[in-house]
Amino acid sequence: MDKQSWYARQIARLAYRRGCTLARQGNHQSAIAALSQALANHPDTASVYISRGLSYRALGQLDHARQDFVAAIDCAENPAVAYFHLGQLAQAQDMMADALRDWQQAIALNPSYTDAHYQLGVVQTQMNDLAAALASFDQVLERNPNRAEAYLKRGLVRHQLDDLEGAIADWQLATLNDPSLADQVPSVAKPDRLAPIKDLLQAELQPIDVSVKQQGKTLEISLKRQVGEGISYFTLPDQVCDLLLPLELSEITQFTLIGYVGNVRGPEWEKRYDLYKNQPCPPSHWSTALAALITFPPVGVTALLYASQVKRFYRRGQYPDARRASKAVRQLSLVGTGAMCLLASLPLGYTAIKSIQNEPVPPVRTARSIDYDVIQ
Repeated sequence: MDKQSWYARQIARLAYRRGCTLARQGNHQSAIAALSQALANHPDTASVYISRGLSYRALGQLDHARQDFVAAIDCAENPAVAYFHLGQLAQAQDMMADALRDWQQAIALNPSYTDAHYQLGVVQTQMNDLAAALASFDQVLERNPNRAEAYLKRGLVRHQLDDLEGAIADWQLATLNDPSLADQVPSVAKPDRLAPIKDLLQAELQPIDVSVKQQGKTLEISLKRQVGEGISYFTLPDQVCDLLLPLELSEITQFTLIGYVGNVRGPEWEKRYDLYKNQPCPPSHWSTALAALITFPPVGVTALLYASQVKRFYRRGQYPDARRASKAVRQLSLVGTGAMCLLASLPLGYTAIKSIQNEPVPPVRTARSIDYDVIQ
């Protein structure tokens, strides 16, 4: 290789890198100019054609982009990447059959090409070819088990195939690998946080039908009774409060009772109540916290901090937090007492073991041998 040819190749490489940098910055027009300069002497012209084709596509010049991808296919040793981008271009033009053909060709040239498998699965899902889509996403995850969006898409396919258990498992893996996908997971996979509340109210208010939903910080409780079934809307709010207060629902401060009867459309009762109104401040348990401090200081300090927060939470209207802080003081006191008892028992146990080890061992008695000759 002569010096002039080597120099031309270095200039082409520099132009290629500059073109890629400009493309990443969104300056595709200048990127195309730099990449065109690199084409003449760059040793990997297929990569240059692909990069320039992507810039043409970003500018909406799809015919020029197609020409560059086809040129890359003609000159590449393994044109799998060029076929993939040609398929992407066909998909953008709603030419799904061409897109599928191009991606399948890319996979034939490179069976480990996960991007091609993934795009193939996406389009197969759109075309309702669910079995083929499932196989494509399986191929993606077999080669890259951390690809979150593939779990999300495969979960959607499994859901359509009535495999809800498998779909939920895939959606869980998707959000574990990428928490930002949580908003895209269907609601069927998300646990109903209000179900325990509904079950609690339903068990207490039988035979009234109960349904609940949350609107902001208000819990809407709909009650439906049949004609002839009695219900007292004057004592019911206190009954509901007694059931909800132990749950310590920080995200709910009010509840609305909406009563229906039979098949009548309009409600016979609808009123909103403050869940924590007129509730007394939970005890701070200062004496318990001080006792914990004396008994076991590491736990006692934490108990004192919780005790100091009880009234502060209550004054702010954070009644559930005040209840939790009050309970934490008592629980920490029990932990401190248990820890102190355990520490106190260690020396006693050690002393007992040492006393057993130091106890003298009584001599072992052995039977005297008998001289049978003397006896005879």
